[in-house]
Amino acid sequence: MPRVPADPIECLTQAIYYEARNESEEGQAAVAEVVINRSRAGNYPRDICKVVYQRNSRTCQFTFTCDGSIGRGAINRTAWSRAERIAREVHAGRSGLLPRTSVNYHANYVRPTWGQRLERVRQIGAHIFYGAAKPGHATPGSLERRPEPAPSTGLQFVRIEALDRAFAQATSGEAQTPIPQSTTPAGP
Repeated sequence: MPRVPADPIECLTQAIYYEARNESEEGQAAVAEVVINRSRAGNYPRDICKVVYQRNSRTCQFTFTCDGSIGRGAINRTAWSRAERIAREVHAGRSGLLPRTSVNYHANYVRPTWGQRLERVRQIGAHIFYGAAKPGHATPGSLERRPEPAPSTGLQFVRIEALDRAFAQATSGEAQTPIPQSTTPAGP
């Protein structure tokens, strides 16, 4: 696990750089907005760095924080400087590309199952951004608890006549009907 910074600008810069450095400035700002929106949503960590480095039992919320991207190669200073400038601007509130409910996004070349549970709000470059969860769903990665399903009324059994006949035949000791063998020789 990489060192988790304490400075929100550094964490936003990392998120922009590793998630969207090849996107337009608008696309980079939108990624930063998602991070900030999460920190304000109430059902994610309130600290920007904790949002960026949030993990669950299976994965990281932002892939670069657990796939080894940090420290794997040299940083492109120009791209880093641009990401840092954008992080400062978005942190200061000089953006507004997405609604405050937009707390999720993914690249357009993947199809996460959670995308169907959220309202799609915008695509910027290669990223698709989502807003609020559709009724009955929670946003992925959130700390909110989903409502417990209604208790089951018990097991339900369904009879399938073909299975009943096969079971009866197998347990009665009746001879199985042999499968006819082909008498036609195999061709070339």
